[in-house]
Amino acid sequence: MSQQITEAFVQAFAANFRHVAQQKTSRFENAVLLEPGIVGTSKSINRLGQRTATRRLTRHGDTPINDQPHSTRYLDLFDWEDGDMLDDQDKIRMLTDPQSDYIQAMVASLNRAKDDVVIGALGGNARATAGNIALPSGQKIAVGGTGLTRAKLISARALFRRNEADGEQGEELFLAYHATGLSDLLSDTSLTNSEYNTVLDMQAGRPVGSLFGFKPIPSERQSKVSSTRYIYAWAKSGVSLGWGEDIFTRVGEDPGKGFNTRVYAKMSVGAVRIEEEKVVEIACNDP
Repeated sequence: MSQQITEAFVQAFAANFRHVAQQKTSRFENAVLLEPGIVGTSKSINRLGQRTATRRLTRHGDTPINDQPHSTRYLDLFDWEDGDMLDDQDKIRMLTDPQSDYIQAMVASLNRAKDDVVIGALGGNARATAGNIALPSGQKIAVGGTGLTRAKLISARALFRRNEADGEQGEELFLAYHATGLSDLLSDTSLTNSEYNTVLDMQAGRPVGSLFGFKPIPSERQSKVSSTRYIYAWAKSGVSLGWGEDIFTRVGEDPGKGFNTRVYAKMSVGAVRIEEEKVVEIACNDP
């Protein structure tokens, strides 16, 4: 049973539950490829490599046979869960039934876990037939003693263009930014007026089409080591999120616990980086 339940007992000034400030939805789920309904513990994602045509130099020569490059990435599933229990006596002493609020809080925790899984795939190792593949140094922008700057975003944008992984190829590009990074951009005097106005809209929470060709997504969950925050820009087709079972919730009596109410939520999800050329890591000073 939750040992914190006494905090919700009826008081003269409290008539219902209020959720504390928190991220409630997955912000990355719609920014990556989705692989629902995976059966088993993993799914293989087959990749076709780049071909090279050869010039024909001989009349009536043989038709060339050039092997198509193939490679495979694996999306591994992991289980996540959350649960709590309510004694009947607890419910009697409350003005509201907490079950739905508990479920909302649990779903929010699992949605945040989805983002954590995607972040881990963006910057971590990708499992392939040849072994674990790390994000190469060429796809990383060094901290350089600065936070999130216009220069770093221009460098990231140039990497996607160099890799033929930008809008010219129909790719959707995303950028996950953090609060300190947003402040850094507002202090960057090299921003043009239109860029500065876009950042102001981001700060105000207004919808923004793009910033340097990226669709910005706020996230405070990207990893931080000492005073360096690692944020990511990526193409939608460069990362895949899959699940064997999406978020499942259940509320019911538990006969093994005096028929008190059991509240439970779970999911089975995983993610993998499909192409290194479609992910860029940007290191930012974040004291």
